[in-house]
Amino acid sequence: MPGYTPVPRQYELMVVINPEVTEDALTAQIDRIAEHITSAGGEVTEVKRDAPWGRRRLAYQIQNFRDATYVLYHFSSGPSRVLDIERELKLEERVIRYLVVRYEEAAETPPPSERGGDRAAERGERGERAERAPR
Repeated sequence: MPGYTPVPRQYELMVVINPEVTEDALTAQIDRIAEHITSAGGEVTEVKRDAPWGRRRLAYQIQNFRDATYVLYHFSSGPSRVLDIERELKLEERVIRYLVVRYEEAAETPPPSERGGDRAAERGERGERAERAPR
């Protein structure tokens, strides 16, 4: 019986990195995280570290840091391999926080005419407005 291999899915990874890391060490850290993804069988499609990401103020203090560097990765991987990536991120001392979510492109919402009309027509309401009794 042939083995089942799941179809790779698209994921988005947000990493918050220690603000005390120098620029050279930051570049090395970003590359190291990309290597973790590829070594787990994933394929990095995009890395964003500049506008609107980069060094920003945190909403609340994390590990005595008020600022941090945000880096966003888009990658594809098998669902079972995401745990391997998360395990490697937990071991990285310079990573303050991370979050991996399944990434789906936002579908455009069709106009009301293509959805079957407006809300009033969907509820069966008439065009005129009913008068309310005073309280």
